[in-house]
Amino acid sequence: MAIQSPRDLFLYGLCAMYDVERKLDQMLPILAQESLDAQAREAFTQHEQETRQHISNLEQCFQILGSQPMIVESNMVAGLRRDHDAFLQQQPPAQALTMFDLYAGYQSECLEIAGYHNLIDAANSIGLSQCVPLLQQNLQQEIAASQKLAALAHQLGLQQTQLGRAPVPNQPPAGANQPMSNQPAQATNQPMPNQPMASQSAQAANQPAPNQGFATANPPVANQSSGTANPSIADEPTETANAPAANIASQVQEGMDVVGSDMRPVGVVRNVRDNDFRIDIPMQRDLYAPFDAVQNVTADRVILNIPADQVRDMNWSKPSLMG
Repeated sequence: MAIQSPRDLFLYGLCAMYDVERKLDQMLPILAQESLDAQAREAFTQHEQETRQHISNLEQCFQILGSQPMIVESNMVAGLRRDHDAFLQQQPPAQALTMFDLYAGYQSECLEIAGYHNLIDAANSIGLSQCVPLLQQNLQQEIAASQKLAALAHQLGLQQTQLGRAPVPNQPPAGANQPMSNQPAQATNQPMPNQPMASQSAQAANQPAPNQGFATANPPVANQSSGTANPSIADEPTETANAPAANIASQVQEGMDVVGSDMRPVGVVRNVRDNDFRIDIPMQRDLYAPFDAVQNVTADRVILNIPADQVRDMNWSKPSLMG
């Protein structure tokens, strides 16, 4: 189909989401059948019923547009299906397969959530107010499903961890049952060193402080009784909650996923500049996010310090329409 207007773009996105929902309607029964956990099986079955309602809601949107659904192949579910089949080839135990299916289900929900946010925003911008409630109903059910699947995965993971722990024998503390010696300590019979205490203290105080590996604002205070130096606690370096922008800039790489502080997807890093980086946002105009908007960077993900749905409201610079 030729994309010549915002309405055409909305229709294209609607067709892609329609393809996603129909493919998930076929995949959810498989996940339910594979699930060893009864709650996980129930969650997949319930969302299968919701998915059929999502398909019906999307078909109503097509009627509002006066259009028929066109074939727009979405690779999202196909990719998840390939990952699923590849994992099956590893011949995992039933518990591991259930965990994998819960993670895969949560991942698909996050992608659908992003897609529905984009469709709702596009519908509002082109005046298709009749479509918005239908899309919002789908969105709310996707959010609820994602939360349920994430909670089940966490709960099942904790259960498996606890089952895998071996009990630790209740050993008494070392020496607890040893008889007390009636002999006086040998050290009490040792002669005292023939050196005045004051001389020992003075000698210890004149010893140079050990190299602690970092500079201190105040010299260490000598312990007059033991001759050891105690560096000031206030001078120890501490980790900061937010890394400096220069450190963030060195970690952000092109191709990383970008998510909000609520862990909902935003887009993908397109390119990195000196003071910001470009986010490729599906079905929206790209944005340049400053590095001080980054909360954390993991191995493959940039986490912003604002929720995903607030990104479009930020007064960040945008690339030219020519790219």
